Amino acid sequence: MKANRMWMCLAVSVVMLAPAAWGLSLCSYQTPETLLMDAGTSFSYQYFDDANTPAIDVSTGRIDFSFSRLRDTAIYGSTVRLNGQVGLTNFLPSRWMGEADASFRYYVSKDLPLFGFGGVHGITTTGQTQLGLDIQSGFGFGRFKDVSPLAKAMLIHQTLRSNRAIGGPLPDSVVLSIGQAIGGLSVENPVENVVATIESLVEIASGVQLDARSLLMIEDVVANTEPQRFCGFSAQAGLGYELLDPYGGPQGFLVALSADAAYAPDPSGQMQGHLGFSGPFDIADENTLTGSFSYEILLAGSSSLEAGYTFQRVKLAGLSPTTSHGISCNVVFKLSSIDVLVGLSFVRSTGDPGWSVGCSISASMDLL
Repeated sequence: MKANRMWMCLAVSVVMLAPAAWGLSLCSYQTPETLLMDAGTSFSYQYFDDANTPAIDVSTGRIDFSFSRLRDTAIYGSTVRLNGQVGLTNFLPSRWMGEADASFRYYVSKDLPLFGFGGVHGITTTGQTQLGLDIQSGFGFGRFKDVSPLAKAMLIHQTLRSNRAIGGPLPDSVVLSIGQAIGGLSVENPVENVVATIESLVEIASGVQLDARSLLMIEDVVANTEPQRFCGFSAQAGLGYELLDPYGGPQGFLVALSADAAYAPDPSGQMQGHLGFSGPFDIADENTLTGSFSYEILLAGSSSLEAGYTFQRVKLAGLSPTTSHGISCNVVFKLSSIDVLVGLSFVRSTGDPGWSVGCSISASMDLL
């Protein structure tokens, strides 16, 4: 039963992931420069002390945190990423899992996404004697691109149609031109100029004059930092050297492989994934495998869903591997004037008798 509940959260997100409409695709948008930042954290704790029992009955919690910064230009790029979770028992850390890396990329060509990279990588988990830290360099293939301007253009198009401000759908070429206008937003080309350009594009294509309400909506979407959407992939391979061995062993050279991917099916959704594999030259006997996957989607109205999965597998020489898994799912929705948050979490590590399941439901409302 617990296994079925564990996958229920991810199944819901997969069911709600509908493919992008035929026609213009978000990931077809091209931009000369990408700069994306994201950070998040969550905290939950459960405490119960029954007066009829000699000790505290339940005192456990969990902290999750993440940070990412990605920049890509025609010539160079950089990535900074941090993911982790901390389990709490009696308000103190009892288990943890974390990974961080920073890298710099140099592309050999503007047209071919082949690059050389160098960076630093750190990892920590319950059972390590110290932080694992290594430097890496090698080659890779792939590129990421910011498609937020086109996502905003699609959002403007959808809102204009739902508000019946225009009589029918705009051609894909016009929506793409709106995205390019939003992508040109800068100090020299402020919001007012971009809105005027979009107004002209829409009115010429639709034959309808936009009212003040529609223009205010366009201005809000253009000026807003959301939604942030990006697409692309990156696969890289290289060699590294341990500055700190996580288990106090001798320093040595490492083989490092990693892959990242991002996909935005539509303006309301974003998927991201990361996979890393490293170890000494005898990588079959000693290695570390880490991965993460996240999916977020804006549902109808002000509702949203966020789901994520992280894992870590550590294989030491001559020993059986140990693994850690973490699954989280949060749904926020509005019922009349009430905001409701439903959260589910599942955690399991090697040696645990089963999955630890957490569930939280909270509601709030404004009375005046």
